[in-house]
Amino acid sequence: MLPTDPREPMDLAARLLRFLEREDVDERRTSDELRALPVGDRVVDGECIEGAVLLRASRDGVVLRVEENHSKFREGDAIALGDGLDFANAAAFVYGRWDPNTLELRLDRDRYARGEEPLLEPGRSYVVDRRPLGLRGRLRDAVRAGLAEPSIAAVFAGAAPRSRDEARLARARVALAAAGLDQAQVEAGALAIATNDLALIQGPPGTGKTRMLAEVLRILVRAGCRIVLSAFTHRAVDNVLFALRRLDPTVPLFKTGNAGAGAEELRRQQVRLVQPNRLELPQDRGAVVAGTPFALERLPARVSFHYAVFDEAGQLPIPHAIAGMLLARRWVFVGDHRQLPPVVTAEHGDEPATRSVFEHLHEHYGATMLDRSYRMNDGVCAVIGNAFYDGRLGSAPSAASRRMRFVPGGSFDAVLDPDLGVVLARVDHLQPGNRSSEEAELVGDLVVECVRRHGVPTHEICVIAPFRAQVRLLRSALERRGITDEALVVDTVERVQGQEREVVFVSLAAGDPATLDRRASFFFSPNRLNVALSRARTKAVLVASAGAFAALPMDPIGLRAASVYKALARSLPQVDLSAVYGPRARPR
Repeated sequence: MLPTDPREPMDLAARLLRFLEREDVDERRTSDELRALPVGDRVVDGECIEGAVLLRASRDGVVLRVEENHSKFREGDAIALGDGLDFANAAAFVYGRWDPNTLELRLDRDRYARGEEPLLEPGRSYVVDRRPLGLRGRLRDAVRAGLAEPSIAAVFAGAAPRSRDEARLARARVALAAAGLDQAQVEAGALAIATNDLALIQGPPGTGKTRMLAEVLRILVRAGCRIVLSAFTHRAVDNVLFALRRLDPTVPLFKTGNAGAGAEELRRQQVRLVQPNRLELPQDRGAVVAGTPFALERLPARVSFHYAVFDEAGQLPIPHAIAGMLLARRWVFVGDHRQLPPVVTAEHGDEPATRSVFEHLHEHYGATMLDRSYRMNDGVCAVIGNAFYDGRLGSAPSAASRRMRFVPGGSFDAVLDPDLGVVLARVDHLQPGNRSSEEAELVGDLVVECVRRHGVPTHEICVIAPFRAQVRLLRSALERRGITDEALVVDTVERVQGQEREVVFVSLAAGDPATLDRRASFFFSPNRLNVALSRARTKAVLVASAGAFAALPMDPIGLRAASVYKALARSLPQVDLSAVYGPRARPR
């Protein structure tokens, strides 16, 4: 019988297998429950898109027009396209991207799905539903095989030898410095190139990790190395491939499995799209083979690599990483365990088993951290660095002095003062749910002030909330004020990861301490708050009730997380607007 206390010694393979089983059971249960609901209810839950009109189809997938998309879908999610009732005959796709400007949703063909090609009619309205992926059986096989390998088992036990080639290290430092990287990027990249086993690189927001990683890959490929590149999402994989192609138009690049929403751009960038069983690498020449862990797991056993490189490893579950680690004996993990963690759907008593591979390995080995943000100015970066990176993150000289456009004399000068990088705009309320009209009204007026008085373009503003209900309320508040430009992003934290804007507004929505005591694990996630605020280049405004910082969760993890929020609130300049926007304020 397995121990129930995660602090007790337990075989890691058993813990991961139990984690995968619970996720699998939860996925099947959730799928059955969702399919029993009416379409309208699934839409409200964010698990369905109704009224998706087919515009065009190609060998790579389909494009549909979607007027509103409040779904929780992420790139790479398994999708069923049909009438919302007959799931047995729905077409199998993979979620690509929705463009809020063109209102076009891209779904990619699932090349592993069995059955006949779907017959879809242009102009017809379809329902987009979630489809169980059913690939955790393969991940279970990967866990068993990987942790049976002594070298991989040693890595996860904290016993990796950590050796490196000193001559390779010296050459890499020279080459990376010549490429114009900063000191931390040079050292991190050189250690990755020189490792004989394991290297970890932590890349906080805006620190240029993709550029650094592309330079590392270029050097390795030129040295004749074969590299497998992986990440949890197609977008992360494609970003690195595009960055590498910009550096070197001659590097052989391959992407395997479902190509993702970037298939056309990948072809334009001369990235060869191949299925795993048809991969043929050039002889006596370096190359990069990229894909998500599910695709790489299907590569034939005869294919081996010098390095396995994992980007966005802070979102990569351990089982997915092991599937890629089996392909090489040198491993490079690039990520940030202080940003969004892996998506976990089931309830797990063994919290360490749900961690990302980066967080697990960082606990054992630490990481070389990139310490200069090229996104955030000095004011924003000081707050982010002190709150989430122990004061080790600074603003690069090229970004430090940037300021938001500002014309003094407005109604919200105290909030929008460009010399205050992050401000807490308080509107005290005790809303217990997922929405606050008080905060939505304030955010609406702040956005109007930014656009119409200070001249901040709408495409340089992002409005973020933790709950989809608040997102809808915020959009409504902006529409009533005539701010309808789809280029102004209004979305949840998960949907804005990887984006950046000049000005960011974050509405926490919930303000009842008693309610928040019970919802601490979600609401008080420091990682989510870090991601939300660090999207800003020059200005971030946190809109919240004082009640949001008064909660006292009973569980230790929630209590520690809430303390981060409280410490941040105490450190920020505050502007109390409750008299105007609070529940007792006179109608405006």
